[in-house]
Amino acid sequence: MANLQLASYIDLHRVTLGSAFTLDFHAHVEGGNNLNWSGYTPKATMKVGTVSIAVTGTVVSQGGGTATVSWTAAQTATLPVNSWGEITIYADPTATAENLAIGVVQVQTAAEVIP
Repeated sequence: MANLQLASYIDLHRVTLGSAFTLDFHAHVEGGNNLNWSGYTPKATMKVGTVSIAVTGTVVSQGGGTATVSWTAAQTATLPVNSWGEITIYADPTATAENLAIGVVQVQTAAEVIP
């Protein structure tokens, strides 16, 4: 499989502690074609400070390269407040052990909604 990448830049996301959080994304293979998710599972890890939360996502369009990953309110409640971190998005191949990186998104946490 060629290198994977986000189809477009994803801006900083703000995560309100204790609230469910979802990130939708579109993945391409090198050269600009949509990632075909056949044989892959979308996954992501959000790391803020020393807290790391890994989740398994859902494919939205198998041939269209789109997927979504979500964290529950209980999971985001464990993150440190007013901190910066990142979400690493990857494709987990079902046939091999090596994950394929897609991209990284910056996150900021807050105790309440930041306007």
